Amino acid sequence: MRNKNKIIIFLVLGLLISPSFLGAQDVPDSGKDPEIQDLAQQLKQQRESIDALQKKVDEYESRLQAKRNEALTIKNQLSNLQDNIDSTKLKLEIKRQEITETNLKIKETESRIETKEKEISRQKDRISEFVRSIYQNNQKSYVEILLSNDAFSDFFGQQQYLQTVEEDLAVILKKIQIVRAKLEQEKTDLEEEHKSLEALRDELAGTQISLEENVTAKNVILEATQADEAKFQKLLQQVRAEQASINADIITLERNLRQRLEARGDKTLSDLSGQAFAWPVESRVITAKFHDPSYPFRRYFEHPAIDIRAKQGTPIKAAASGYVSQAKDAGLGYSYISIIHADGLSSVYGHVSCILVQEDEFVVQGQVIGCSGATPGTPGAGRLTTGPHLHLEVRLNGIPVNPLNYLP
Repeated sequence: MRNKNKIIIFLVLGLLISPSFLGAQDVPDSGKDPEIQDLAQQLKQQRESIDALQKKVDEYESRLQAKRNEALTIKNQLSNLQDNIDSTKLKLEIKRQEITETNLKIKETESRIETKEKEISRQKDRISEFVRSIYQNNQKSYVEILLSNDAFSDFFGQQQYLQTVEEDLAVILKKIQIVRAKLEQEKTDLEEEHKSLEALRDELAGTQISLEENVTAKNVILEATQADEAKFQKLLQQVRAEQASINADIITLERNLRQRLEARGDKTLSDLSGQAFAWPVESRVITAKFHDPSYPFRRYFEHPAIDIRAKQGTPIKAAASGYVSQAKDAGLGYSYISIIHADGLSSVYGHVSCILVQEDEFVVQGQVIGCSGATPGTPGAGRLTTGPHLHLEVRLNGIPVNPLNYLP
């Protein structure tokens, strides 16, 4: 009986190591699949197209960098804005093509997975069919035939036979492990490619917003100056003076309120020490970063905040509990709300279109304090704006710091 089982094992292993199982290679050669080869060629062409577009973007960036060292004139400003618009259009096309490229990668990976799984399934079916045939037929006849073969007996001694069986089994198991491992890696790669696709779609939306904001910025400047140099320089002086005045007011009013709270023994803020901040609107789309070098009006003043994309009139919630140090309604000018918090921190919400709190009022985290704005020509938007968003500042001892260091 033992010899019979050995012979059956040998027959199965003979099938496993035959060319019909895994062939000359460890895994199915999906690289020779015509569909996969075609996808690989498409991917190559797609990447070449993306690289060509990126070179053009780099040229725009170099030109913009050079212009930053030139005098700020209306001609220079409008030229910069147009270059930003043209560059952003190219970036938009790059994102679209990167999405196409990622979809091709997903399709290619899915094809490789399908090819490997089909091959493994096919070999499993062959093994199953062979094993079934052994048990369905009289096994004794197979044994008798093999044992009657003198060449077989001469070739395989008992010890050599057993050693060969063990070695062949180890080889087959190793091959199967390799196939399985490569399949798992393919599936992991596929998951990452899907994540990459979602990220690219988000970036595409952000780039589209950036394009719209650059167009808006250019239109705002043209409307305010009619491309006249004298009017532009006057606007520049007014904007810089307004920014300096707003900054001074925020610092002074914050300091005064903290002193008043201390004088009357109010320890509310001290009790809130260590409080974490929360996002003031549902959106997480940032259209301008803290000290953003690509901010359209950066040469007028440094951008001391992050701009969060929000529809006009979106409810604004207090990022943390604290006291309102200022609720400035400037009509069609720049309106904002400033709140002081524990640990020397404060938050400023700019371009607000409505104000729902009063100065010295205590607000709790998540309380609605006003409405977002920033659409040109609407209440609270101010002179310079890039379209609807919330301007969010976080200050430490009166000095602007990166809000992203405090938001979850």
